[in-house]
Amino acid sequence: MKWLSSNNKDNEIVGYLTGSQTDLLAFIQSLLPGDPSVKDVLQRVNMVIWKKRSHFKLGTNFRAWAFTIARWEVRSFLKECKRNSWLVLDDELAEKIADTIEAKSAANGTDEMCTHLNACLQKLKPAERELIDQRYFSSMSLKDYAEVSGRPVTSLKSTLYRIRASLKCCIESRIAVEQTTTPSP
Repeated sequence: MKWLSSNNKDNEIVGYLTGSQTDLLAFIQSLLPGDPSVKDVLQRVNMVIWKKRSHFKLGTNFRAWAFTIARWEVRSFLKECKRNSWLVLDDELAEKIADTIEAKSAANGTDEMCTHLNACLQKLKPAERELIDQRYFSSMSLKDYAEVSGRPVTSLKSTLYRIRASLKCCIESRIAVEQTTTPSP
């Protein structure tokens, strides 16, 4: 019977873990802005969560537990970066960012933000969407993409700035509409 209960706990942990991937990724991205290693760090976090699953008490806040592990794994990653002389955030600044993002994520709901972002991305013109995809979802550098597209890097940077501003306005607009149409408790 002990084996069965352990298996049930593992199944619950798997459910919690898969359900929190978006939040964990957003949290790690906020601590490592622009770092291409974000998904690698997420995998490290997932491995640590799985190894320490026996320490998690069912019925407690899995999200808070997972974010704490993520915070420690980001710290570990940043220390590795420092040893390799890479440019990294100061520990104190990283902590402040982590606290702020964790609080905002809990208050706003990262899933809702992702839903709004995806809806706003769908409204972009194909050329704008391609630029966003190349910049944020491709390993190609902006300089290389500039050469391929025949546009100057400065022009692409300006366009990205305009697109990000447009996406921000779109998301804020969707949130405002949602708040006015959702009855308050």
